[in-house]
Amino acid sequence: ELCNSQTLWPLPGGTPTPVGSSSPVEVQCLEAELVVTVSRDLFGTGKLVQPGDLTLGSEGCQPRVSEDTDVVRFHAQLHE
Repeated sequence: ELCNSQTLWPLPGGTPTPVGSSSPVEVQCLEAELVVTVSRDLFGTGKLVQPGDLTLGSEGCQPRVSEDTDVVRFHAQLHE
């Protein structure tokens, strides 16, 4: 299974971290999964992308949105 359908917030270590303005996409490699965080202001224009317009991988991993942030997160399980 490519995607984890569980709630994404919060990440281990506490509260969600917003994507910095210098990098609209952050990738975090954990022991068993990959977490990709994308700023909804992906292009830095102030116009927010729709979460449904974002995909991860050929399987179409569904994005997860937290209502209190302007980021979208994907969780993908790592396989050996």
